[in-house]
Amino acid sequence: MNNSTILFLVNDDIRAIACEYEENGPITVFKTFDQTIKVDDLVAVQTDTRHGMTVVKVKNVDIDIDFDNSPKIKWAVQRIDAAAFDGVLAKEGEIIAAVQTAEKKRKRAELRKSLLADHEDEINTLALVNHKDEGVTE
Repeated sequence: MNNSTILFLVNDDIRAIACEYEENGPITVFKTFDQTIKVDDLVAVQTDTRHGMTVVKVKNVDIDIDFDNSPKIKWAVQRIDAAAFDGVLAKEGEIIAAVQTAEKKRKRAELRKSLLADHEDEINTLALVNHKDEGVTE
């Protein structure tokens, strides 16, 4: 018997979840006490690399364990709150857009001031400077 499966025998609250590291990649089984983990969740899991943890995607939950032939089963550390992170990214996007808009306005004002300042009266008399489209008339 594999020592990493012993807990499945003595505690009915432990679950086995099947996960993939890469889309359509091989499936790896992990163990967890978290009853809220579901298919398509992102989960931080125990590994032997990457500081001892990495992220996988859950493909199946509550799977059966083969106590005689299963490889070592590591722990699912915790579910990733992807929705909260998506919210952070959306708020960051709003701030980036606002700053970019402000930067465009600042650059336009600086260009206008530096290029047109000495000739403003002359330029303002040109036909298209104060043109407003009144639409098509019949």
